[in-house]
Amino acid sequence: MSYVQTHTIAGQTASGKLGFIFPTGQQPAYASRFSSALENLAESGASAAPFLSVPAASAGQVTLGRSLPTPVAIQTPVAQSADMTLLFVARLPNAPVSGNGNIGVMGATFYNSTSLSGWNGLTFGIGSGLAALYLCNDVNGTLSTQYGGAALTDAQAQVWGLYAARISSSGGTGITATIQALTAGTEQVQNWTGTLYSKAGETPTVMLGADYIPVFGTGQSIEIKRAFLWNTTLTDAELDAMAALIRADLASETITV
Repeated sequence: MSYVQTHTIAGQTASGKLGFIFPTGQQPAYASRFSSALENLAESGASAAPFLSVPAASAGQVTLGRSLPTPVAIQTPVAQSADMTLLFVARLPNAPVSGNGNIGVMGATFYNSTSLSGWNGLTFGIGSGLAALYLCNDVNGTLSTQYGGAALTDAQAQVWGLYAARISSSGGTGITATIQALTAGTEQVQNWTGTLYSKAGETPTVMLGADYIPVFGTGQSIEIKRAFLWNTTLTDAELDAMAALIRADLASETITV
């Protein structure tokens, strides 16, 4: 990847804030190679924030989760939207164990909705046997919970892998979610009724490493090496282009995903 000037931030010199242009029609709202824990290399440049404690990056990666001796997560500036794409290079540091608490959380908005009196949002993570997407769909003002996932072996879950969740619910015909473990070569496409519900001032932004309740990740942490979030559903061609870019980038570290 090569840096290009995309934005400046008040109080910084013009060369003090650099970002990437990515091969997608709509630029990501958040992108990180974790040169520093809270960096955002997306065009917006909006900073991430610490959650639970202050995160630290080491060797271009972060270790996050509520199960760590000092729980830590990263709150990105990315709002939940009807259409989303979440893309990560990640792995579990510990052997997979079944149960929601043992899903290593890559990205989540999962919270208690006061307006609809129920659990809401989504969680995308690595669990026992699958890369799991858990989301709440709104059908006529009532929230219910849905699951989908791409198959993984325990060994695959514990080495660096490339994972994508693409969600589309803006067309008025329900929710389509494509969950992919790209390194493992597995995917699942799920179709549900309703839409993703979000409310300004209530629905939180996407968190890395933890949900907001907590339900997920209470017994398993996650290691993340790359993270990208869009408020749109990437096409197959765009996802392929991002995968190629990430793989070329990680080749310098002799990491294959």
